[in-house]
Amino acid sequence: MPVPRFSHVAIMFPYIGRYFRFLEKQLSSEQDLSCELLSPKFFTLPIEILRKRNHYLATKSCIKVLTEKRISFDLIHAHFLENGFIGAKLKGLYNKPFVLTAHGGDVYKTPFKNSWYNALARYILREADQVITVSRFNAKILLSLGVSPCKLHVVPNGYNERLFKPMPMDVMRKRLGLPVSKKILLSVGNLVYVKGHIYLVEAMRFVLKERNDVILIIVGSGPLRENLERRVKKLGLNDKIMFVGGRPHEEIPLWMNACDMLILPSLCEGFPTVIPEAMACGKPVVASNVGGIPEILSSNELGILVPPKDPKSLAWAIIKAVNTKWNRDVILHYSKKYSWSKLVKSILQVYQRILVQ
Repeated sequence: MPVPRFSHVAIMFPYIGRYFRFLEKQLSSEQDLSCELLSPKFFTLPIEILRKRNHYLATKSCIKVLTEKRISFDLIHAHFLENGFIGAKLKGLYNKPFVLTAHGGDVYKTPFKNSWYNALARYILREADQVITVSRFNAKILLSLGVSPCKLHVVPNGYNERLFKPMPMDVMRKRLGLPVSKKILLSVGNLVYVKGHIYLVEAMRFVLKERNDVILIIVGSGPLRENLERRVKKLGLNDKIMFVGGRPHEEIPLWMNACDMLILPSLCEGFPTVIPEAMACGKPVVASNVGGIPEILSSNELGILVPPKDPKSLAWAIIKAVNTKWNRDVILHYSKKYSWSKLVKSILQVYQRILVQ
């Protein structure tokens, strides 16, 4: 993936860093990959006029690296709609088939910012030979943008079964320094408005009136952390809500196995990977009834769906979930359909469709 120059420095500054927040995971994980990762660099500034030109600059940087390293390839697969511009241009230049995977906000938000982004999205989707998306919710939106049903495939997000698997709860809690006797709620996600953390914080007021043995752990970083912490302090819930910051991906299974359930109060989602990851650890999920979430929480044996932006309904669902004796085996069995080893077969079938033509 192309990366703006000095991104690792820009992220450190509160105002400028918010424009490069999407790169945090890539910049922190590059060193953990066992394969060679090429990250072409280009110069840009966090202003709107250059943000639009970034598509051309990123494409140019990719072409330069491919040329200098004399890299040959048979297929282009771009992830996220805006990166698809690079895929579309490389397709034309190298005459190679182009697959696009559209994920979340790039489907339900980006194309509807304004006419420029809408035209960009339609161009990219038109140029893609095959389009993959992660939920039926997304697929409906893509169809409305002109994607042919013949080249559209739904392949949900999945989990790495080598990382996400059941582990002893008491061992994980001791390892993380968490209380063994409490009911632990876990929320994992960037601290941004669309993830709905503020509604979860408000819901905890009602939860604690019914169950004083419950604590909430929020894993994630983002621009809203200070606001959320201030609200927690104002409500007097400092000893009941813990902010542990962003954690390395390989550490997330420890937190999931240490908790009693996952809470996802998002306002919109394509198909959040965190849900199958939690289920692969045998955990039930309380989540907002938005986007592609109902497609995975398809049974009341797996969790509870609630309306978004509704702290009281969320609190009721959490209390019900805490009081429910969940069948871990049912959850684990259901989660297997979202393992990488299963889902990769669907992606390879898409590749095969265009490589054998």
